[in-house]
Amino acid sequence: MTQTTSKRIRVGTVITTMGAIVAYLIGSGFATGQEGLQYFASFGPAGAAGALVITLILYCYVTAIVLRDGRNLRLQSGNKIFEYYCGKYIGKFFGVFAPLFFFCLYAVMLAGAGATLNEQFGWNGQVGVLAMAAAVLLTVMLGLDGLVAILSKLGPIIVALCLVVGLSGIVRNPQGIAESADALAGIDVLQAAPHWAVSGLNFPALGILMLVPFLASLGRKVRNNGEAVAGGLAGAITLVVAVGVVAFGLLANIGDVYNNQIPMLWIAGQLFSGAGSIYSVILFAGIYTTAVPLLWAVVNRVETNDKSKRAKLLALIATVVAVLLAQVPFAELVNFLYPVAGYLGLVLLACIGIRHLRNVLDRKKGIDVYAVEFERLDKEPAAAK
Repeated sequence: MTQTTSKRIRVGTVITTMGAIVAYLIGSGFATGQEGLQYFASFGPAGAAGALVITLILYCYVTAIVLRDGRNLRLQSGNKIFEYYCGKYIGKFFGVFAPLFFFCLYAVMLAGAGATLNEQFGWNGQVGVLAMAAAVLLTVMLGLDGLVAILSKLGPIIVALCLVVGLSGIVRNPQGIAESADALAGIDVLQAAPHWAVSGLNFPALGILMLVPFLASLGRKVRNNGEAVAGGLAGAITLVVAVGVVAFGLLANIGDVYNNQIPMLWIAGQLFSGAGSIYSVILFAGIYTTAVPLLWAVVNRVETNDKSKRAKLLALIATVVAVLLAQVPFAELVNFLYPVAGYLGLVLLACIGIRHLRNVLDRKKGIDVYAVEFERLDKEPAAAK
């Protein structure tokens, strides 16, 4: 049933929630600039702005709704939220597909960490893979509380540094934004979708599939619905503003960055000597903040007590297997999984919308929309000291 407690919104909780959401979603795609380039900048200023508006609306809606529902449901396993929104059969499908997708994505993140250090510093790729695997494993063994504490602090720092680089790209060549439409007509830029509106839908859809079970668990840490909604909106707005700044920083320099594997690294390199090396560290940290909750979600699917010996053993086994898989070229697997996951994310988004509408109508009839037969926690979130 719906919980009742103080309605005071704690700013610290909102900031922590915002930081955890942003850290979870930024990842290597954001830090490299490839997401900003393919999903937004490639469509020109008007298309980028339109896609960003769609992305903002969807992320604001989902983060606020799922955090609020997660807070009231207090599920032992965040993966059960799929059944709450999608029903027994479709929900169980998501409950199986999502952790498998997260595991594959975790292995890809490990491979990306190795490639990052190899490309920038010339180190053996295994150094990056093993370093990232060890850091992620140790963090996940701390449980959800430790995970949120670390991510909520790292996320804003990474975003702030990326904003500095993105803004420097705009300041360096502001007229480039107005000229980018003509520049794009003469170059071949990889686009993530055939139209900016589709891109605006597809970009958050993939993130939503990753984010929903994490939000359901994160919602247990807030004290009331106001904190849940405020934290969700703060996280969504911060993320989309950051993506927008990066996208327009790339647009301002589109002729120089469109064919770079790490376009943000080129812009960072224009700031001062050595900035590229510093930005590689930021990129490595961005991979870490995404890899941690991915592994946690995989373990949580099997063992809901994330501090138990069984959970730690599962995390170790999953990491060892992921390190082995990171040796395999994952390009074809990723090219298949990402589009499929994006479309499934749209299905999940539709399910969330339908369930939300049902909840609104049921509340008017006096029905408790959170009276469900899932394993739930009994304790209220601890009040801030």
